[in-house]
Amino acid sequence: MPFKSIAVFVDPTPASEIRTTYAAAMAARHEAHLIGIFAVPSSCAGSTAESFVQGRQAVRQVIASHRSKEAAAIDAAKQSFSAICAREDIRSEFRFLHEDDFNDGAALNSLHADLVIVGGLRPGGLPRDRSAESLLLATGVPFLLLPEPWTAGAAEHVMVAWNASREARRAITDALPFLIGARSVTILVVDPQKNPRHGEEPGADVAQYLIRHGARVVVEQVQSHGEPIAKIILAHAQHHHSDLIVVGAYSHARTTEMIFGGVTRSLLRDATVPLLIAH
Repeated sequence: MPFKSIAVFVDPTPASEIRTTYAAAMAARHEAHLIGIFAVPSSCAGSTAESFVQGRQAVRQVIASHRSKEAAAIDAAKQSFSAICAREDIRSEFRFLHEDDFNDGAALNSLHADLVIVGGLRPGGLPRDRSAESLLLATGVPFLLLPEPWTAGAAEHVMVAWNASREARRAITDALPFLIGARSVTILVVDPQKNPRHGEEPGADVAQYLIRHGARVVVEQVQSHGEPIAKIILAHAQHHHSDLIVVGAYSHARTTEMIFGGVTRSLLRDATVPLLIAH
């Protein structure tokens, strides 16, 4: 059950080259189509206000200058992306969107991919006023956040943060290609006695589900003893030498804004290994 369509956000930074190289290698392993997305900075658009006092010709010159800068930025991003894809000999395409386009629902809805890869640190290739969290909630597409720098290859030891929630089940389904291909998968259940959603043996049902798909799974039940849940997850990921953490992104409404719960926010902030989040 491989990924067939992967998207990666690119920008003109060394971190983006590392991120794109990771994405291209993943696309090669899965024989997937890779989409590079460049968010054209609004600074390329500039402002013509300062030239109005100088007349119509000055306005035209400013507009031409801004268009030239924008074209150069797009071309540089495309050249870098295309060169990396050529090295991996994969099918690919390059798209660009202006930062203002991300406020348009149609632009977000066109993001058809099995997985979207972004940098773990803002902006990570995203528009300055957008985060992986906001795009995840807007699109429903799972996001893979890569810490910077991250140069390791395929995920071999995967940690799943399991709390029997709808979001966690969604994350496992979205992460199946990783889970099936990994050398080991640890289902981590923290404070199982506090969660009525767990069955008679917490983690057993989802472990059996993954085993039927061919994954190599163990279940680990641990107590937090009052420590933050995110801290427990990260500590056990380090102990198991995990190179991917899979987590369902719980969210709740605050007035008209969707925000993540505390565990998800802490993992987004503190994770030092790739983090797959789904909602």
